[in-house]
Amino acid sequence: MDQLIKTMDSIFNGKLKLLSRFSATGVINTVIDFAVFTLCQSVFGLHYTISQIIGYSFGVINSFIFNKKWTFEYKTSGKKVIRELSQFVMVNLISLIATLVCMKFLVSDFNLNVYLSKIIVTLIAQVINFLLYKIWVFN
Repeated sequence: MDQLIKTMDSIFNGKLKLLSRFSATGVINTVIDFAVFTLCQSVFGLHYTISQIIGYSFGVINSFIFNKKWTFEYKTSGKKVIRELSQFVMVNLISLIATLVCMKFLVSDFNLNVYLSKIIVTLIAQVINFLLYKIWVFN
């Protein structure tokens, strides 16, 4: 048990701290995104683009909180939070637009299953988000 605790501490607080915390946060965001997406599309019968926007938005809310407080341990207040939140929203709008364009292309032009397309575009968004969060939002 002690070895497990040491390993987990090394992963989340050692040399891989930033990447492991971003990845763990991303997994949580993705679960939220996929759950809301599936609920919107399968249960409520919404079109996949509307479902993508709604699911992605729920993931973004979680992402801001966890990435700010835990991943990047960024401590700001007042006007800096507003600037940071604005930049965060802009990054996620870029990612959302990229995912919508790619998803439409994969579903319409390649006839890929909407859920497989969702997985592919989620990976694309992860790369865009990590780079822009690190370089611009939480630097």
